[in-house]
Amino acid sequence: MKAAALGLAVLVSLLYAGPLPAAPAAPAPVEKPLDWVAAQKTCTGQVLDDCITRYFKDTLEASQLRGRLVFQYYCVLCHGPQGRGDGRAAKLHTPPPFNLTRSVAPREYLELMIRRGGEAMGRGKGMPPWGDNLTDEQIRDAINFLFTLRPTHLEKSP
Repeated sequence: MKAAALGLAVLVSLLYAGPLPAAPAAPAPVEKPLDWVAAQKTCTGQVLDDCITRYFKDTLEASQLRGRLVFQYYCVLCHGPQGRGDGRAAKLHTPPPFNLTRSVAPREYLELMIRRGGEAMGRGKGMPPWGDNLTDEQIRDAINFLFTLRPTHLEKSP
C-alpha cells in the first residue's frame, strides 16, 4: 500500500512542476475543450490519460485527469473513491466528510474550502487546509475534477 501511495505521489509531483507553497490565487484560466480527433491521432497506441495530460495539457479534460490524481492522493481517504464522504477515515470525523456528489457549491467556495480548510470556513475541523500543500494549478484541477462528480453537473466546470 505504501509503495502505491508513493508511486501516486511521484506521479502527481511529475505532473506539476514548480514550487509547492501556493501563491495567492489568480483568476483561473479557462481551459479549451479537447480536440478528440487530434487526440485520437496523437494518442493512438498510448495510454490515453497520459497522452492527453502530456500533449493536450491546456484542455479541460487534461485538467480533470490531473485533478483526479490530486483527489486520489489528498482527498480519497476521507471523501472516498467516488467522493461520497465514505472514505476509510470518514468514521473518524464528526461531522463526517461531505458527500461531494451532492455539492452545489460554486467554484469560488470550493477553492476557499480547499485552501483554508473546514474550520476556517465554519464547517468541520476534519477538513484540513491544503493551501500550503497544493499549487494554484493543483487546486484548479481538483475543482475541475470535483465538477465531474456531480451527477447533474449543475454548474459546468469553467
